[in-house]
Order: sequence, then C-alpha cells, then structure tokens
Amino acid sequence: MPDVDRFFDEIDDNRSRRARELSEIKHRFSVGADPMGVGSKAVVVLSYAHWEGFYNDCVRSYAGFLKERGGRMRDKDWMMLAGAFTASFQSLHDKHNSRDARRAFIEKMKSLVDEDYGCFSFDVVLARSNLDFEKLTGNYHILSFDLGPLQRHRLKIDREIVAWRHQIAHGDQPDLSAMDVAKHTDLVSNLLLIIADQFQAAILERMPN
Repeated sequence: MPDVDRFFDEIDDNRSRRARELSEIKHRFSVGADPMGVGSKAVVVLSYAHWEGFYNDCVRSYAGFLKERGGRMRDKDWMMLAGAFTASFQSLHDKHNSRDARRAFIEKMKSLVDEDYGCFSFDVVLARSNLDFEKLTGNYHILSFDLGPLQRHRLKIDREIVAWRHQIAHGDQPDLSAMDVAKHTDLVSNLLLIIADQFQAAILERMPN
C-alpha cells in the first residue's frame, strides 16, 4: 500500500512554500504608492499562479497516490473513467462519430471499464490556465470531490482571482483601485488550505479500513 504520509507531506510542503511566497508578495506590495497599478497587477498575476499551480500540484500528488494504491476505477471512482476514455473520445470525434467509429468505441469500452488508475489521463482534471469555478466544478465531478467548502468563495474565485488575471494577461485594464493586497493574498492562501484538505481527505477515504 502507498505511504500516505509521503503524499500528505508532499501536499503540505508545496502549500507551505506557496503560502510563504504569498506572504512575501503581500509584504512587498502592501507598502507604498502604486500610481500606475503595476504592483496591484503583479499581485493578481502572481496570486493566480499560486492558485492554479498548487491545484495542479495536488492533482499530480493525488495521481501518484492512486497509481500506487491500484485497483479498478469503477469500484470507487466511476467518473474517473472519463480520463481512461480520453483517447477513445478523441478517436470518435476525429472520425466524425461515424458508425464504424461508434462500433469501435463500444468494443473498446468493454476493456476500459475494468482499467486501473494507471490508465487515467490526469490531464482531464488539470487547471489548463483557467481555474474558474466552472472548471473546478467539472474537475471535482470527475474526482468525486465535494464543492461545498469552495461555494462561499465562488464569486471571488471567478471575479478577483481568475477574471482580473485574464484581463491583465490580455492587455486590458481591470479596475484594481479598491483592491486590498493583503485580503487578496490571504484569500488565495486560504483557498490553498481548502484545496489541500480536500485532496488529503480523498487520500484517506481511499485507503482500506
């Protein structure tokens, strides 16, 4: 069986490192005037990088745990078969959903439903540079995670963490005049803690009694 402590430590170490960096960002950009808004933009972009980056860190740690644990996906994580069917879905699309393609898909499905976690393509639950609440919802559905702890942060995730970052990345000028650097970085740090707790709880739930 996998060493749970190793995966917990991996998640905790990544979160602690990012939390320290967010604290340093808060310290450096909370002091002094920022007439051009450059400091505020830097905080938004760096904070988003930690939000998405840590989520992806957790996905990779979780993937490592599940592959070591073994077992069939359908026994515990039926929705994760979406990751096992990735290549088959793409083939069906590329062949324009033809009759032959559909028959081939059904034939392939007979073997895929019994696949273990080693055949899961975790790319389907990575952030992909757009970790908004809709993306989280889809990913969590595949992972069978509870969105409840993140619901109260939904608007801030979409408007302040993701939308502001996208606007800056595309050369727009979001209104950051009322942004509180300390509150923004603290929000992201808190979200990292929630994400860490959820992935670690999922690891425990998937260990044998």
